[in-house]
Amino acid sequence: MNRKLISIILLLILLVPGSSISKVFMKRDEALKTAFPDADTIEKKDVFLTEVQTGEIEALAQSKLDSRLYIIYVGKRGDETLGYAIIDTHTLRTKTETVMFVINPDGSLRQAEILAFFEPPEYMAGSNWISLYYGKDADDSLKLGKDIPNITGATITSNSLAQAMRRMLSIIMVTQLENKTVDKEERK
Repeated sequence: MNRKLISIILLLILLVPGSSISKVFMKRDEALKTAFPDADTIEKKDVFLTEVQTGEIEALAQSKLDSRLYIIYVGKRGDETLGYAIIDTHTLRTKTETVMFVINPDGSLRQAEILAFFEPPEYMAGSNWISLYYGKDADDSLKLGKDIPNITGATITSNSLAQAMRRMLSIIMVTQLENKTVDKEERK
């Protein structure tokens, strides 16, 4: 009898959907307030990339874009641009993660927040690893294993997140900073 009960319990555990490993950490509006705490306004810009912009971005990012439509949030205090935020959802192994990338007015990455992660938690990139990208921009190569170390046991996650960072930094550079030139030395 006990053996049958244990078998039924184990079967039920296996049949329960993996909701315990899926997690939404922060919703969009909360994430944007965190990204731009000093902003008077956060403007939403729908950006439809031209074929030329798509080509530039893909070459710069060394990664294909999944879409030509992106939403860019611009944090402003008065007329001053505080930065840009872009939210990207991409597939890792079989499930997705959603990350908000916050980019400084000079095009460098200020912050990356994982908003939702639906793979097992052990595959999620830690904040220490993500922070290795802070201060980098689309002109930096951001190559895993060379510029940035891989995440042991989560190679797919590190590759996917690195590609997403390069794509989002490149989208901001091409669509928002195209006519602005900022010397890297000025950022320091």
